[in-house]
Amino acid sequence: MEMRNRELPPSPPGIISALMNGFNVVASHVGLILLPIAFDLFLWLGPRLSLYKLIQPSLREMEHLALQNPTIAENMTFFTEFWRQVNLFGILRTFPLGVFSLMSANLSLTSPLGARAEVEVAGFLNFLFWLLGLTISGWLLGILYFYFVAQVAAKEPFKPLTLGRSVWHGLLLSGFWSLAVLMISLPLFLLMGVLFLINPAIASFAYLIIAFLAMWLMLPVFFSGHAIFADSQNFFRSIVRSFRMMRYALPSLGWFALVSLIISQGLNFLWLVPPADSWMMLVGIFGHAFISTALLAASFIYYRDLNAWVESALLWMKKRTNSVQA
Repeated sequence: MEMRNRELPPSPPGIISALMNGFNVVASHVGLILLPIAFDLFLWLGPRLSLYKLIQPSLREMEHLALQNPTIAENMTFFTEFWRQVNLFGILRTFPLGVFSLMSANLSLTSPLGARAEVEVAGFLNFLFWLLGLTISGWLLGILYFYFVAQVAAKEPFKPLTLGRSVWHGLLLSGFWSLAVLMISLPLFLLMGVLFLINPAIASFAYLIIAFLAMWLMLPVFFSGHAIFADSQNFFRSIVRSFRMMRYALPSLGWFALVSLIISQGLNFLWLVPPADSWMMLVGIFGHAFISTALLAASFIYYRDLNAWVESALLWMKKRTNSVQA
């Protein structure tokens, strides 16, 4: 009995080994990077979906206000150029289920092929149609991307995957988080507006708290879809499993996310060195597709190993408690 009490708990899975296995998986199944490559090529060389004509009346009103407010006048050039360059096709990059993209925030009006073609949003209803269509399309692309990566990354002891079930519950998961963000963000937006009118310093402090909570929730939200693809769970059980893993394995999960973020964002600075109108951007697109897909594969591998560790750790704790009571 004393021997059992002195036994050490099982060690959590290694982050480095999960990352290495993720890179090996993608190197062995290089076809997995074709979807993010095709997605970035479209956002880089394809037409732009412009909102500029729809937003022009508001910009004219701001120009009138700028005549009376120097602060607005200083920012008018920025606002005008920003809305002139916005490409609504970037909405296709959805979260948490979405195809990783280097060019989703590309604001360039030109490409190596010359000036990019533009499709103008005709009106507000047309904008809502585009918004809904692009969002759902982004969800579907992300579901397919996660599905194919999970097929080769998350193997035994997990159950076989079914595409139809993955698509259905992936759509439910994406819709759930979109609705949750909408319901939470609208009251917060109104609250921040009231706090800003009362005291800008209090509003800034509240913004920091909200930003911290949002960053903390990013982890379970990102992993909330993994059980759908890796264990054929429904979307609700997948969300519950993600928060359960967050509860028992936050330090390990946090370190994995931090290392992955450093690798991804650090290399993005390298991939974005060439200008958008240079063919050298192809190197960045291919490199980003490989690295981001490898990190996604590593996340499925680490998710699998971390879930197994949580189960073994809970079993160890239960046996230890029974041993002490005996």
